[in-house]
Parts: sequence; C-alpha cells; structure tokens
Amino acid sequence: MKIAEKVVRIGLIFLVLLSIYFSVSIWLSSSKKEQPIKNEAQLAATVVNERLDTDVFLPLRLIRMQDGKSEMNNSENLITNIQNEIKHSTYGKLTQITRGDSQQFEKYLSMDQGLELLYEGPFLLSEYVSVYDLDLKLAEFSEDEIFFTCIQIDLAQNKIRFLDFNRKDIYEAPITIDSDKVLNLMNKVGVQYNQILEQQAIAGKHYYLSEDLKMKKYSYILASQPVTKFRSAFFTNTDDIQTNEDSNDLSYTSGSERLTADEQLGTIHFNGNLEARNAKDTIYSDSFNYIKKLGTSMGNIRYFDRTNAEINYRTFVEGFPVFSENDKGQVRVTIGNDKAEKSSVMIETSVDTIQVPIPSEEEVVLESTENLLEQLTLNGADPDKISSTVIGYTWHKIEEITQVVDLTPEWYIRYDDKWYPERELLEQLANMEVE
Repeated sequence: MKIAEKVVRIGLIFLVLLSIYFSVSIWLSSSKKEQPIKNEAQLAATVVNERLDTDVFLPLRLIRMQDGKSEMNNSENLITNIQNEIKHSTYGKLTQITRGDSQQFEKYLSMDQGLELLYEGPFLLSEYVSVYDLDLKLAEFSEDEIFFTCIQIDLAQNKIRFLDFNRKDIYEAPITIDSDKVLNLMNKVGVQYNQILEQQAIAGKHYYLSEDLKMKKYSYILASQPVTKFRSAFFTNTDDIQTNEDSNDLSYTSGSERLTADEQLGTIHFNGNLEARNAKDTIYSDSFNYIKKLGTSMGNIRYFDRTNAEINYRTFVEGFPVFSENDKGQVRVTIGNDKAEKSSVMIETSVDTIQVPIPSEEEVVLESTENLLEQLTLNGADPDKISSTVIGYTWHKIEEITQVVDLTPEWYIRYDDKWYPERELLEQLANMEVE
C-alpha cells in the first residue's frame, strides 16, 4: 500500500470513528446500566425498516448458459432483476421428471440457452413460491416435500426446473417469461462473469471456476448494535421483561424466554418458544420472523445454508458471504421441531456488524476450483467429505483499531459438515497426518 493511500485511509478511519464515538458511548453505557424495562415506551414503538423476505431469500449465484459456455455472476442487482422477471411470469402444470435417477438427472445439467439461480443451502419450493408470490400451483404435491438448490430457466424450451442434487429429483413446469428482457439483463454491457467448467459436480454444485480470480480486500467501520434492538426483535411480549443486573452478563427474561448478552465477546444468545404454529409454518418462515425485525441496520443479511434444525443467515459483501468468529455478522436460528404446533427456538448472533466501507486497492488472487480441490486432495483430504466450496470474506479484527475490521477473500470448504477456510483445513489435514 502506498504511503499516500495509508494516510488517506487513516484519516478516513479517524473521521468516521470520531463521528460515531458519542452514539457508541451512549448505547454502551445504557446497556450496562439499564434499569428494569416494564412498560418501556420505546418497546411499544413499531419496528421500522424491516428486512424484506424477497431480499433475505434471494438466490446467491447466477449461471448464464449460452453459445456453448457457462459463466457465473454474483451480482445481487442482476439476480434481483432476473428474479423479478420470474415473478411476473406465468406457469403451466408442475410435474416431476426425474426421481432418484442419476443418469437421467445428469442430462439436465447443461442447456443450449438459459440461466440458473443457485442457493447454497436447500430451499423449500412452497416457501419460494410464497416469498415471490409466484402463480405456480403445488396442489398435487405435499408442500413440505420439494426442496431444491438450483432453479433452471430454459429459454430454448420455455421451461422452469427445480433441481434437488441430493435426491436427484427434478420438477418442471412450462413458463412464459420475457426472454428478450432476460437476455438483455444478462448481456448488458458492464455485467462481468467468471468462466466456469460445465457438468462438474461437487455435492450438488455443478460448476468449477476454471481460472484464478482476483478479488479486492475490504475494510469496514464496525458498528455495534444496542442490546435493546435484539430484545425488541426476539421477545414475544415486550411489555413484561425483567432485567438481571447482578449477572456478569446482561440478561433479560419474560416467561420462558431468555436473552443473554456477553458484553466482552459481543454475542447474543436467545431461548424461547414458538406457539400456535400452523401447517404452512416452516423453519424458513419462523426464522425470518426474527430476522426481519432486526431491520436493515444489521447489514445485508441473507439466507446462506441449513443443516437439519439449524438455519444460517450471513452478511453478504459484493455477493459473497462473510465468515467470522463469535457469530459476528451472522444469525443462527435453531427450531426444535418445525412440524409441531409448539416448538423451541434458539438464536445465536452478535451485536457487531459492518456498515461503512473504507476504500482499498489491495487484491487477493484465489486459485481456480480445480487447483483448490487438487491441493486439498494432495494434502490428504477425503473427496467424499467435501460437500461444497464457496468464496467468502473472512472477518479480521484489527488490534490497534477496535472499530475497524478487514475483510479478506478466501476459499471456504464444507468438509465433513463443517465450514473451513482453505488455510485452516490444510493445517488440520497436516495435523491429522502427524497424529
């Protein structure tokens, strides 16, 4: 980094920190010295700036297939525009065209002309239809049985397909969509794509980045949300909450609900119950009811993945998820039984979020997916335990500047059902060989 750039960066940091100093001091002081809050007027106020489900459940990646090649784009703006065209399309009858047949499934992994929208974690089709208000009838199918991670829009055959890579199931329906507008959006000048290899399969994601990728580092001003925001968002009854001021950690209780804030780590832990649930309630809708009430000040929170009863929402930067320690920029929601009328809920998150970016010209070169997997295999990784690979931003704390964090792009690998940055997984594999 040039000396002039360092001076500018330090100056920006100083000015922003100075501007937020008093507001941060106020909420920190109030969170530690807060009095009992029965009938507190601010809790009665309506939550504003709620997050929209159409933003939170937006697909994460777009694959453009045309002229015999496939390319990938992570632009949230492009994906939103394409999703809007899907929303305003009309549909024919939904049918299942493959059921657990790997060979038949493979035939649909490429198209002459079309696109794919990809999720990292499984999404429920009935929830997708509900979130985007699609005119797609699911009457012939059980609403809780169709999961997918990939949406195909086949512009040559005018079909929409939902692909479940785990079960090797595909559901298909005729679609009437404005093909010209979709193509214009994807082929607009300035929209950049990364070249990928076709028909490569790794646990449901049939693409490899075929070339090394340059990505920018980011620095962000760190913002810490007041604990009262989480208290207002998570408790069912905000009129009868008791505060525990004798504990080392700040805690609130109301009936069977309890929220604990670790003031040193900045973590939030909430336990409660979901009651009077109906047949259409799912882990997606249940968890979103908490996410939306956190509002927009928590950053660009989006659905990332799900493992059984736990659903994970992460902050996204430039279309890529942020990974961190102590749930910073992340919300994990666990539902005890999402099919029961009454169920338990647990939420893990952090008061720390990123808000204001600081300019930086530093770049990192990430190797192609093929080279990444080859490197992992050579170091002892079991290919059968690699279920996914994604590019993410790692949250790095800057020791000398507590209110600024660095975000560094890295490969993340889901290995043996746990996410690891490449460097950490390589270290673990090396230690396993020594043992």
